[in-house]
Amino acid sequence: MGCVKVLILLTAIIYCLRHQVAAVTCDVAPLDPNCVSCILNPTNTECITSTTTATTTAATVISTTKKSRRRRIRTLLSSFFQRIQQRFQQIKNKLNPIIP
Repeated sequence: MGCVKVLILLTAIIYCLRHQVAAVTCDVAPLDPNCVSCILNPTNTECITSTTTATTTAATVISTTKKSRRRRIRTLLSSFFQRIQQRFQQIKNKLNPIIP
């Protein structure tokens, strides 16, 4: 019950403070009266993060063929079932120890 109270309180605090914490640059929302002008204050953390994220490049996409996808799925499933089989074997060995 105490955990539920803490979660409700935390959710209420986050809900109330989310509008006050959200800083927006004037480039993104020019009609917002609380926007941060990067021209007037270029050292603001919001301006720095917006300029660094704007210069990122897109990752290259490698096309895969149907055969390579099948091979990848087959090896994934094979290793998965091998791990399950090993776990069952370990459990079986723990339950039935070898009697000399």
